[in-house]
Amino acid sequence: MSKRIAYEKIFTPQGMLGEVSKKPNLDFLMNIFKIPRIYGVSGFGQWTVGQHTVACAFLALYWSAFNKYRQEKRDRLVTLALVHDAHEAVVGDILPFFKTQEVKEAIASIQKDILNAFAIVEDKELAGELKLIDMISFLYEISQSKPIGLDLSKQKLLQDIYKRQYQEIIAYANRVKIEKKRVEAFLKRMSLVEI
Repeated sequence: MSKRIAYEKIFTPQGMLGEVSKKPNLDFLMNIFKIPRIYGVSGFGQWTVGQHTVACAFLALYWSAFNKYRQEKRDRLVTLALVHDAHEAVVGDILPFFKTQEVKEAIASIQKDILNAFAIVEDKELAGELKLIDMISFLYEISQSKPIGLDLSKQKLLQDIYKRQYQEIIAYANRVKIEKKRVEAFLKRMSLVEI
């Protein structure tokens, strides 16, 4: 319990984290548009967590239309996409490698508080598709990046990053039993083709 108490006492511009995560106000949530994506910190792109989140929500709409989902399933997937990184409004975008077990537990607790505030329950049936959409959003983000300077090796590196993310999407789809052809067709429709 002391781990939770420690992070709950962190100040945010909206108040103590332990209070605002349970009753997030609009300022707290809109902070995602001030948080840089970790990919941008590396020197490529200038996206924020907010831009990534909105891209995920739009991709959820496209994915739902592509799969001819019923309105209820579409709306559920879009809602989950909108809040999937809500915790990053306060913790920022952290590389998975640096997420220790203690950090993962704190993040999960903050995320759960935010979801509870809106009576949103995570959906195990949509978890695989939500992660796939999250990964596709990152592929789109990479596709919008531009290398800095005249060094052509940076363009090659950007292409390598894109190609690896594309391959990771296909591998992930295979792991969660989403048909490869369906994912490839969707990526093609979104103009996110393998290079």
